Amino acid sequence: SRANQSLCCARAHASSTEATYAFSSAQRAACTHQISSARTPPPHRMASKLAGGEVVLDHGTFKANQPPLAPKRKLKIDRKKSDVEWQWAPFTNQAREDGLVLHHWQKKGVEFAEYPYARFNTKLERVTYTDDEYERLLADRHWTRSDTDYLINLCHRLDLRWPVILDRYAPVPPRPLEQLQRRYYHCAHALARDRYRRSRGGRLESEGGVPAYVDQSQALGISSRTRDFDVAYEEKRRRQAHVAYCRTRAEEAEERRLRDELKAVELESRRLKRRARGQPADEPPRRSGLEAARLAANAIAPPKRPQPGQPYLQSSRLKPPEGAQGLSKGMLTKLALVLEELGVPARPIPTKLSCDAYDALRRDIVTLLSLQKLATSKDLELRQMRRAADDQHARAQHAARAAQQHTRAQAYAAPKRTAPQVTRGQVQKRARR
Repeated sequence: SRANQSLCCARAHASSTEATYAFSSAQRAACTHQISSARTPPPHRMASKLAGGEVVLDHGTFKANQPPLAPKRKLKIDRKKSDVEWQWAPFTNQAREDGLVLHHWQKKGVEFAEYPYARFNTKLERVTYTDDEYERLLADRHWTRSDTDYLINLCHRLDLRWPVILDRYAPVPPRPLEQLQRRYYHCAHALARDRYRRSRGGRLESEGGVPAYVDQSQALGISSRTRDFDVAYEEKRRRQAHVAYCRTRAEEAEERRLRDELKAVELESRRLKRRARGQPADEPPRRSGLEAARLAANAIAPPKRPQPGQPYLQSSRLKPPEGAQGLSKGMLTKLALVLEELGVPARPIPTKLSCDAYDALRRDIVTLLSLQKLATSKDLELRQMRRAADDQHARAQHAARAAQQHTRAQAYAAPKRTAPQVTRGQVQKRARR
């Protein structure tokens, strides 16, 4: 009976399996029929989806999850403001005397009483003088009246453009630029001082001690100073400017090196002065260079573990500690420059591994910068000691040469001992012996 029951169960299971298989086959056939009977899309809409979420079209590939490029909202354009209208209008420049009419674009309905840029056309007043003023104030044995008049007119016509004035100056003999400047400024200063003194009854200065003819001096193109034009100073200034302009790159580099060395010497002298004054009693003892470098390297990395009772963020390790002992603002600036040069981002992803690597890198950089600073100071001290030793050796050699020359001079100045004169009889007597 048990065998019959097992056989019946096996037959029932087989029949149900065949029915399920038949149903699945029917479903598969129906789906295949629907797919085959569907209309094929046109060629330009053919697309296939890849595993990475990309859709391949006949003209390219795009991400299926990209946002649409077309705006969803309608753009609102403010039409309330009216557009500014421009017109091609004529204008005349009051600085010109020929009445030339020019054109430019300007806003419609805007009219100017005069050309706006005409106020920048400033001109110098002409230096004028009478025969009495020339004989009394401007007479000079090196300058004739005709040469002075020509120079004054040329300066007024060219608005004190001295390179152009030097090029246009024609009288014989030719004069250097400094002589032309001295003559013009001397005439302008002398006339301005004399006329102001006459108008004030002989008083030249105002109550504050400042020359009171400033307005007239500015109108003549001269300064308000009372001293005349210094030719020697101007020649020296031009020579120095010419030498500075003609320097080579090697000379500029040498000048920068000497300037840096001078700065280092000044710093070292101030340090030695502070050391000579002594250390105050309330200050802690100074650390050596290696100890300072080690202290700065340890101060750059904050503690890795959170403190009890305080909130802790992993990103707080990225910010360098401010005001830590051994870390100055200059050191932090150099640290940021080195990190930027190495291509390290300012704020990396604050994971534990990245923060540990970031702290180690900053510690190494601070150690390197501190040791470089220490090596530079030691090298400077070594060069100063060598320079002092060379100077001492040179002074010793100079003193030795001076002593030797003094000894030779004394030897030459000492009276020479003359040999005793021997007669012929004495010579014959010695020969007989």
